[in-house]
Amino acid sequence: MISELMEALKRLPDFTEEIVYHRPIASQPSRYQEPLLPLPAGLAAALRQLGIRALYTHQARALDEVRQGRHIVVVTPTASGKTLTYNLPVLEACQGGKGAHALYLFPLKALAQDQLKSLEELKGAWSAGGSLEVAIYDGDTPPFRRKKIRERPPHILITNPDMLHLGILSYHPQWESFFRGLRYIVIDELHSYRGIFGSHIAQLLRRLRRVCHLYGADPQFIACSATIANPGEFAETLVGQPFQVIEESGAPRAAGHFLFLNPKLSPYTTAARLFTLAVQRGHKTIAFTKARKITELMHTWVLQRSPEL
Repeated sequence: MISELMEALKRLPDFTEEIVYHRPIASQPSRYQEPLLPLPAGLAAALRQLGIRALYTHQARALDEVRQGRHIVVVTPTASGKTLTYNLPVLEACQGGKGAHALYLFPLKALAQDQLKSLEELKGAWSAGGSLEVAIYDGDTPPFRRKKIRERPPHILITNPDMLHLGILSYHPQWESFFRGLRYIVIDELHSYRGIFGSHIAQLLRRLRRVCHLYGADPQFIACSATIANPGEFAETLVGQPFQVIEESGAPRAAGHFLFLNPKLSPYTTAARLFTLAVQRGHKTIAFTKARKITELMHTWVLQRSPEL
C-alpha cells in the first residue's frame, strides 16, 4: 500500500515537480545473538516475561563491549531496542556490585519519565527488582524528595544537563557516596548535544569526570544516538574519551521509502497535504514538527482540506 501511495504522489501535478529523490528501502529480518556470557538468570527471566526471548545483535554486542570496560556509542534506528543496550549492563552491575550507581542523562524531562516507566516495568518483572532503587532528580522534584535522594542515592539516578550542573556537581560533597560508586554514565539522544549547546555539555561532562576522579571513580560512558555521519568522533569530542561504535542493527525493519521534496509552498503546508493524502488512503500517519504551534496549525489545515478526517 505504501508503494501505491508513492506512485500516486508521483502522478499528482502538485507533487510531481517537488519530488527530487525517491528510494525504496528493503525490509530486514530480525538478527539475534547470544552475549559471550549469559545474563543473570533472574534478569533473563524478567526479559522473557516481558516478551523478550533473545537479544538483537547490537544489544548483545553492546553488552559484551561494556563488560570488557569499553565506552560505547550505539547508533541504530528508532525503536530498535537501544534502551536495553544500557539498561542490561547497568542492572547487572547494580545487582552484583554493592554500592554501584548509574547516572542517566536525558535532554528532556519527558524522556526521563519514559525511561522511569521502562525501568519500573522491568523491575516489576525481575525477582531481584524490588531492591533496585530508581529516581528522577530534576526541576520538578520537590525539595523534600531531593533531600532524601541526596542522603540515600538510588542505584539509578535520572536527570538532565541543567540539574547536573546546578543541583549535583555544584554540591558534589553532598553526593559523595553516589560518586564513589558511580559505574556508568548513560547519555541518551547524544546527537542533540551539538553547536553552542554541545560545547557547554562537553565542558559539563569534563567537570563530571573530574568530580568522579576526586572520589576515586572512573565510570564508563554508554551513549545512544540517532543516525549521524561520525558517531565515534562526535562522542569522543563531547566526552573526551575513546568510544567503540555499534551501528549495525539486528532489529527487524519493515520495507519503506525515502522521499525528498523541495516544496514550492511552505514545508508545513506541504506536510499537511501529504498527511491528508496518506490518511485518505487508509494509512496510519504521524507528523513531527518543531513546535506545538505548528502542530496545531497543521491540524487546522488538514481539517480545512478534509473535514471528514
